[in-house]
Amino acid sequence: MKLFKTLKFQIGAALLLIVVLFTGVMLLSFKGLEEQRNYSTLLTITARLEQTARSMVSLGMNYAMNAPRNPIAYRRDVALYYQEIKAQTELFEEITIGFMTENFSPSLVQGDAPFTPRLDPDAHRAVQAVEDAWAVFHTGLEEALGMDRDVPQLDQAAQFITTQHQPLSDSIDNLRNQIQRLVEEGQNQVTQVHWVMLLTIIAVTLGIMAWFFVAVLRPLDRGVAGFRKVAQGDFGYQVPTAGNNELTWLTASFNQLSSRLNAIIRLIDQIQQGSDMDETLCFVAEHFSQLLPLDWVGALFLAGDGMTISLERSYLDGKPEIAQRSRFRLENTLLQQALKEGEPLHVPDMNRTAEKNPRYQFLNHLVKKGLGDAIFLPITEQSPIPGVLAFATRDPGSYTPEHVELLTNIARLITHSFGKTLKLSEHARLATVGGFASGIAHEIRSPLSTISMALDYLQKIDLSEPAEKRIALAREETGRMARLLEEILLYAKPLKLDLQPLDLAALTGSFLDSHGDLAKRRDQKFELDMAASSASILGDRDRLQQIFLNLAQNALDATPSGGTVRWRVSSDDTARIMTIRIRNPGAPIPADVLPRLFDPFFTTKAKGTGLGLGIVKRMMDAHGGEIQIVSSLDTGTIVTLQFPLN
Repeated sequence: MKLFKTLKFQIGAALLLIVVLFTGVMLLSFKGLEEQRNYSTLLTITARLEQTARSMVSLGMNYAMNAPRNPIAYRRDVALYYQEIKAQTELFEEITIGFMTENFSPSLVQGDAPFTPRLDPDAHRAVQAVEDAWAVFHTGLEEALGMDRDVPQLDQAAQFITTQHQPLSDSIDNLRNQIQRLVEEGQNQVTQVHWVMLLTIIAVTLGIMAWFFVAVLRPLDRGVAGFRKVAQGDFGYQVPTAGNNELTWLTASFNQLSSRLNAIIRLIDQIQQGSDMDETLCFVAEHFSQLLPLDWVGALFLAGDGMTISLERSYLDGKPEIAQRSRFRLENTLLQQALKEGEPLHVPDMNRTAEKNPRYQFLNHLVKKGLGDAIFLPITEQSPIPGVLAFATRDPGSYTPEHVELLTNIARLITHSFGKTLKLSEHARLATVGGFASGIAHEIRSPLSTISMALDYLQKIDLSEPAEKRIALAREETGRMARLLEEILLYAKPLKLDLQPLDLAALTGSFLDSHGDLAKRRDQKFELDMAASSASILGDRDRLQQIFLNLAQNALDATPSGGTVRWRVSSDDTARIMTIRIRNPGAPIPADVLPRLFDPFFTTKAKGTGLGLGIVKRMMDAHGGEIQIVSSLDTGTIVTLQFPLN
């Protein structure tokens, strides 16, 4: 049973064994003490028997040495010696009977209960010898005293006791020796038992210590070493495992954790190296099997129509798969549910779910491949294109709540990684487009200049009024195209700055003074709130002028006639930041438009190029600054520029 393999049970059993051993020692000690007390009592009774015999001999000798000389003295001796001899014989008789029956009365042991010792055969033989010697001695004594108990023959009794006591005394001495032997053997036995128990306890304790070292301390040391290895950066380190207990399970969990952590770190490394989506998905197919069961993995991204989702890449059994169908219905499907909820979606029994929902085209696609369990991980955060990363395995019910919880916990990292992969791909695409656009712009500038020169020539010729209008319109469009080409070149080519220490507050004031006509022509005005003292930044004067001009024109375009565009310059010496806020009172920018204002070629103006704010952001980034745009009905639109102080 698994319970017997647990450290909880084993340590409890070891402690219980120690308690049992100590309890046994205590019980044996109590038993030894009880036996010692019994042996001491037996020795005391034997000594009393010996003392009784000696008392009778002493009485006989005393009477023989002090025989009475007249009847009065004799009557006195009868009252003293005879009664005492009688009492001693009765006591002796009681003691010998106790030895023979192994049952002494409480009066003999001065206790509350009879004393019942157990004698071995040698002691029984010694008791029998005493009994036999006493029977002979007692019979002879009775004969010596005579039949008349009122006038006993004390002199003959004394003579008998004095001359015939030796066999009785010898038997009593032998009995005492046997009892002493019993006491010594009992003591030796108790001592041996105590030594055996002590050695057993020592052996068991040493065994438990050795087991504890092997089963607990050594695995703990290996575990600590493993934690140190991981803490030092060896995220794939595996701790050797042995046995089948809590520490083994803990080590296995640690190894699983380090494997997962290593896989995640390697995934991050793949992303940091600029891997494309195919390489990243290949890595997931090869290494995520350490994290969860994985037979199939694929990446799906929202199509441009918003109604379907496209399977961009998939791997089956770790090998790239050529998908037979790449686009699936999205509306009212589990994929759409996963994208809306933004959390991993587990489909434990795909066969049953697909049978009940034929419209789940992608799920039925997986079922046809023999897959039975799937998890859909939405890719939305940090991704330019919403999508789903799908994990699937053949056996239904393979994904446990632990696997779902794992993906839930690392979902942000995975989606961020894939989002960054897509961003890198998008940046590469934009870089290619930028290079292409730059080349095209250079090629178009020459014929555009030729067209402009031709239009200038035609304007000098007398033409009809309709022709002159068409030529003027053509010149206007040619100028717009020229400006667009300039902006494309400015956005696409590398940005170089001529950085010099500049007084930003003074530069802002100078710009507004020199460009006041921009506002006046529209019946508008600029207003400057200078809340900062002179402060120096490192900047390129011409690029900053371009930033101000672009933002000023945008603000004026958004401001109604007669309105005021307010500029405010402030500084924070603690944070070492200088801030310029440009507020216009025009209609607020919609919330869904704000995040896209800096995207290239995105514009809300009829004749806008969609590159102005993108160029401004590039210039701000080059200066190490930041630009933010907020807009609401109450405050209008506020553009905030922040520059680090020099």
